[in-house]
Order: sequence, then structure tokens, then C-alpha cells
Amino acid sequence: MNSDYTATVFNSQLRNLLHVLVLKDKTSRHTILLEDQRYTLGRDPRNNIPIKSKKVSRIHGTILRREDAQHKTFSYWLLDGDLMGNRSTNGIFINDKRCLVQELKHGDVITLGMEVEGEYHILSDVNQLESLREEDFDSHQGGGVANTKRSDENKIHNSIDYDRENTPTIISSSDTLFISEPTVESFEENSSNASSADASEVQSDELSRLASFPEWSPNPIIEIDWSGRVTYLNPSATTKFPTLRLNETNSSHPVLEGLVQGIKKNSASSNLFVREITIKNQVFEQYIHYLSEQKLVRCYIFDFTGRRVTATQVNESEQRYKAVLNQIQEGIFLVDAGSKKVLEANSALANLLGYGLDDLHCLSLNDVLFLSPGEVEQKIDFWLNNPNSGSETLSYRRKNGFLLELESSHSIISYGDQKIVSFTVHPVSQSVGTETIIQEQGLFDLETNLPNSQLFLEQLNTAIANSYRLEQLLCVIFVELELPKNLKEKINNKIQLTLLEGFSKRLRSSLRGGDTVARWQGNQFVCLLPQVRSIRDIGKVCHRILETLKPPFFLEHQKIHIKTSMGIAVYDEENNTTETILANAQKALKKSQELGSNNYKFIQSNIQAEIERLLKLEKLLNSALEKKELSLHYQPRIRVENKQITGVEAFLRWNHPELGCMYPGQFLPLAEETGLIMDIGEWVLETACFQHKIWLQNNVIKQPISINISGYQFQQPNFTNAIANILEQTDLPAHFLELEITEETIAQELDLAEKTISELKQMGVKICLDDFGKGMSALGYLKKFQIDTIKIDKDIVQNLENNSQDLAIVSAIIGVGKNFNIAVVAEGIESKEQLALLLELGCEEIQGNLLTEPLKMGDTTNFLANPTQSLTLS
Repeated sequence: MNSDYTATVFNSQLRNLLHVLVLKDKTSRHTILLEDQRYTLGRDPRNNIPIKSKKVSRIHGTILRREDAQHKTFSYWLLDGDLMGNRSTNGIFINDKRCLVQELKHGDVITLGMEVEGEYHILSDVNQLESLREEDFDSHQGGGVANTKRSDENKIHNSIDYDRENTPTIISSSDTLFISEPTVESFEENSSNASSADASEVQSDELSRLASFPEWSPNPIIEIDWSGRVTYLNPSATTKFPTLRLNETNSSHPVLEGLVQGIKKNSASSNLFVREITIKNQVFEQYIHYLSEQKLVRCYIFDFTGRRVTATQVNESEQRYKAVLNQIQEGIFLVDAGSKKVLEANSALANLLGYGLDDLHCLSLNDVLFLSPGEVEQKIDFWLNNPNSGSETLSYRRKNGFLLELESSHSIISYGDQKIVSFTVHPVSQSVGTETIIQEQGLFDLETNLPNSQLFLEQLNTAIANSYRLEQLLCVIFVELELPKNLKEKINNKIQLTLLEGFSKRLRSSLRGGDTVARWQGNQFVCLLPQVRSIRDIGKVCHRILETLKPPFFLEHQKIHIKTSMGIAVYDEENNTTETILANAQKALKKSQELGSNNYKFIQSNIQAEIERLLKLEKLLNSALEKKELSLHYQPRIRVENKQITGVEAFLRWNHPELGCMYPGQFLPLAEETGLIMDIGEWVLETACFQHKIWLQNNVIKQPISINISGYQFQQPNFTNAIANILEQTDLPAHFLELEITEETIAQELDLAEKTISELKQMGVKICLDDFGKGMSALGYLKKFQIDTIKIDKDIVQNLENNSQDLAIVSAIIGVGKNFNIAVVAEGIESKEQLALLLELGCEEIQGNLLTEPLKMGDTTNFLANPTQSLTLS
């Protein structure tokens, strides 16, 4: 081999592709380059990818990079929720299918929380990334989908700043290739690293287009046959590599070295390979395309020497900058003025606030400063407008929740359109650092490193004030570790301390992200659960604590079984002070101990009973479909004038052998909260449509069937597709299906409602606006949406005899219906007096128990066959 040449070969097929996530909602769109091992997405601003949407959970999902050590490839996987098993509330959908965990593929469409949409791309070229970013927008700062750290953008410009005219596009929009960072190995080793499945997805179309005008190409194009003989050189190749000549073999040249041998070894798994070669001081990327039918090898070569030098220089400069930054004794950090995200920080700041350096990069200014979000916004506006405002004393939040007064000075850095606030901070006095340590030692338990009772009381006072202001649930849980007497005598102090530490870690792991656990005294611990959504959630946490603490501890070759008792008090009118809620939680703990170990007890007996009922109900509901305990009843609606049936509505019933017949209001709210509503709702639609098709075939009815749709169902991104599939499966014509949707459901997301209703109407499905008259905006919906029927709210109907205002409302609704040519149905009629008033007001269609209660399928068939004989309207 010529000594003037040095060839360093990389598996570059696994190198330069870019994994990109695009997130968008109504107010913003952001393109995010994925490079790290893990990302969290959610409403919490401390996530790597924060998303400001009420329908997105605090930690809605987790993106993990998974390495394939054998093939040296990697891919990104998306998990619903966090790594502790907590799932998101509204779920994650990939390509309209709900998923818990799934490998992401190029072109995947992702939906988070029903209103945030995402797209996943694998790109070969930074120009493609730039094109995606050109479409990014943010309607208002701090809203919508937030971006990741801005350093990502700098990284990609520094590391992949190709010569744009000389950059090929290897992957088309439909292709997918998973890659990893390359290693310096031989060509034969590297080319085998790409799995055949991945490599086969890379089509030759893009390279073929480049080959269609080789003479004009400014980049070298070389072709050799199976023996290594050069069969073609374009003018650029002749100029760039003068020692290569037509019809000659030069196997020692770096461009050709090992080429044929490597392809022979790996052609079974791929026909496209990429490698990096160095010739003197120049670095090239060589794309190798094996044309199997012609037994030819075509090479496309691109010079990216300038990029390599620039990337190295930038990296060295960045390392020098960070080294200097971390030597400075004052705390320094940079914050994006728009997103409030911490972009950079030094070790001094990390030490002051008690964070790791990497942890700081996951925070925002709202996390660091002890100010409300509105006050932070005002501060940033002031600093932007007054860049020389001098220094001021601000309160900073330390990681453990303790506050620290720091002298802060600020300056503004402009980076294109981006404004960055630079902070320089130091303690107000030199003694602050020592004082902080002393105070911390007084607030944390030395044996478990948990907050002690003093710090817990501070947290509880704040939580109670917030619960009162925000009208949210809060609870306190006392947990006591109990050791059998014979065991206490056998284990030494060291083992007892280790046991306490292990117990506290398990207890901490069973709580939610924002909860607090402290050591109260001895073997007694106390937990604070603020901002609880429902009492059912409290019950689930209690069950999780018991399950987490149940397994034995293995300490110094000893298997130690413990017992646990728990007492709980929930914030309410009687438990509304720190003293009362703590005292009642301790009383509940004593009651729990009296009942025996490994259980929990609420001080409020009604809550205890309700939680036990809900958890039992959830367990039974999980198996209701499988055990075929659900059924449908049907209630017709009638045109008064001629006693003709104008439709029939399906009603869900749960017939449980122990609980008896249960109505939707008794279990559907729980089904929505747990997500079971999706399976139940699908079953209702399929069953009702199938039954109605049978009635149509037997000429029992010629009118549509009405089915109630929950808000949770209606807001699913694949709802219209699900309806279309059910109609196809049951062979029911779309105009025989009427979906009943409430005003409340529409009001939750007007744009989504308009889109969904429009799609359903295009299919031929009828729309009924249920519970009409409850809301103030209902009349506006009649003009905005294509409504076929409105049903007057049953509460209004049942108050007609006693409320003149309700009479006026019904009269107005009937008039509006006639003007808009919309059918008006009065539902929930239970008395002849109500019927008489409705007829007097001009209501033409009615429904209710006065006519007939919801009937079982067989009884409904008989009723529909002879409606006039079954009705008595007089």
C-alpha cells in the first residue's frame, strides 16, 4: 500500500442519519433532533420535551434509545407514561392505534393526549432537517409544545454542516434505516453491522437519479467490475484521483481498497454500503452501490474535510469554554427568554442549588426562582427592556425545597432571533453556604436522608393553602414499620438502620412524582399527597404502598419479613388545618393497627367505604365484557301526531350477579377514568349496529338507532375511523346510525368537534345534540355544526310543571328547531302533565318512561312490530 495514503474506514452507513420528532398543536410546531439516551414528554416543565396541553399528563411518555450490540445499530422506542409504570391519562396513539410501548419507524404519526400531534422522521441530510424547521412556529411564547434545549440546534449545525450542493439524499420519504455511531473497523466488519432488514429498505432510486447525469456531477463517480477493474470515471473523479485510470486495477488505492471483498462478504444482507476514507489530509464519504445483475460496483464520493475540521474546532472550543466556566466560583447560567429553559450552567450554580449539572439542564427558570410564572414573565420583560438594570436579591429554590437568597445580576445575549438571559449569582454573604448546611441538617433525617417532621410540616402548610385556593384534594398518610418482637432481638443496629433505609426507598418509589415522604419519628413515616384527582387515586396509592412493602428484605444473609399499618386523613371541611389532619391521620393509624397488620384505614369511614367500593367496582368492571355481563336495552321515540316511531335509543346495562342491574351513571364515570370506556364503547356500538341491521332486514323498523357517545370516545383521534370500521363490519348503512353527543363534549374542543362532526356527516351518520339547554352556548352550536336532532335536557322537561323559566326555555328550543329545520325531541317524560305541556308548546317528538321504559332486545322487537297497540298517549 502506498505510504502517502492512509485509509480509516468507518461503518458510516450507521452514522449520519438524523432521528427527528416533530410535535405540533394549534399554537405551535417544533422540530426536535433526538440524540440522547432518554427523553420524557409531558406537561411538567421539567421534562426534556415539555408540552403545554391540559390533556397531556405530567409525564405523558418516555422515548428510549435502544442499542443493538450485535449489529451496532440503535432505534428509538416510545413508552406510554414513565419508567415506574405510571401510564398517561389520555394515552398515546401511533398511526391511530393505541400503544403502551412501540419501536418508532420513519413516517409514524403520533398523537399525545388527543390534541398534540407528532411525526417521526429518519433523515439523511441536514437540509431535510432545515426544511422541517422552516415550518416551525410558536403563536405565543410559553404556550403550546415547547422545544428541547437550543443546544440541539447548535449541535446539528456544527456536526452536520454539509456542503449543500454536494449532499446526496440517500433515504426517500418512505424509507427507514436505523443507525448508530460508527467505530473504526475494517470494511468487512463494518458492512456486516447493518441488519439485512434495515439495509433492504434503502432503495437505489436516489442514487440512480444521481447516476443519470454523471458527467455533470461535481462529485467523483467511479464504477468497477467484479474483478476490481475500473470501468468508468466521470470527469470529477479523473481530476480528484489522477492515479485511477480506466480499464486498470488499483486495489491499493483507498477508494478501491477492500471494496469487492467486502461486498462479496455482505451482499446477501445489503446492496448499499457507506464508508469514510482519508487520503492525505482529506476526508471523504464513499457511498457504494452494488448492482447485482450487472456485477458492477458504483461509488459516489463526497468531500467533507471542511466539515470534519470545523466540527473538531468547535468541539475543542466548547470544551475550553466549559473548563473555564466550571472554574468560576460564582454561579453562572443561561436561560432562553422565550421558553424559560436553562440552556447552560456551571458547577458553582449546581453546588449552590444542590443539583447535579445534568439535572439543571432539565429545569426552567420557573423551577429555579421562587416566583410565580407571571412574576417570572414580568422579570424577563424587565431585563430585556433594561439590560443594564444592575443586581438584585432573588430567592432561589434548592433541590430539597429549601430557599436560598442569592445576589443576581443579568445581561442579555442575542443569538439571531433568540434572546438569552445570562445570570451571575453569589450568596448574599459569605456565611450563607455554611448556614444552609446547618439548616439542612436540621430539616433532614440523617439515617434515611428523608425530610424530617419539621420540613414536612412546612410542606403540609403550603399544600393545605394550595388545596383551599385551588379546591383540590389532599391527603396525609402515616405509615408504620412493624418488626416482630423476636426479630427485634436478633438483628443488630446496623441491620436495623439498613432496613430503615431500604424501607424508606421502597416507600418513596411507590408515591407519585410530586408527593412527599418524611420520617416522622422512630419507625413511623408520613406521606403527603397534594393535588389528588380523586379519592380512587388515593386508594390506588395506598394499595401500591402495601404491595411495594410486602416482599421480604434480604440483609446480611437474613430474610426479614415486616408488617405495615397505614392511617389516612383526607383534606375536607373538618380536616382543614395542619393540626386536625395530622391528628386524624394518626388516629386512623391506630385503628389500622387494631385491625391487624398490612392494611390501611381512613379516618373518614365514608371515604373508606367509597374507595373500597370503587376499587372493587374497577376490578369487576375489568371482567364484565369477558363474562358477558353487559347488555343493551332500547327505548323508542315517538312522533305524537301519528304515533309513528321516529327512532330508537340504545341504553347500556351491567347485570352483575352480586351487584344486580347497574345503570350507566353508576359505572361509566369510572370506566372513563380508567380508560375501560374505549372497550365498552366499542362493544356498545358494534352490538347496537348489529342488532339494528337485523331489525332492518326483518322490516321491524326503518328509522335510525341512537347511541350515546362519551366525551372520552369522541375526542379520540381515530374515532371516525372506528365508526367507519364498525359500520363496515355490521353492514349497517351510515344513515341508520345517529350518534348522541352532549354540549359539554363539543365545548371541550370546538375545532376537533367541528372536524369530527364534518367527517361523520360526510359518511352519512346523523348527529344528535343531547342534553340541549344546559349550556349558554348551545344555540351557537346549531349554526356552527350540522346537527340533525336536538334532545331537550330531561331535567328541564321534568321541571316544566313548577318552573316558568323552563317552560320559556322549551318553547324557545322548539321554535329554534323549526327555524333551523332540526328535529326536536323531549326526553325523560314521566307524567301526563309533562306530556300535555309539551304538546301545548308544539313539541312533535317525545321519549320517556311514560311511553315505555327501556326494553330488552326481545321486548323491543315486539314493541317495534306493533307500536300503536303498545302506546297509550291519552
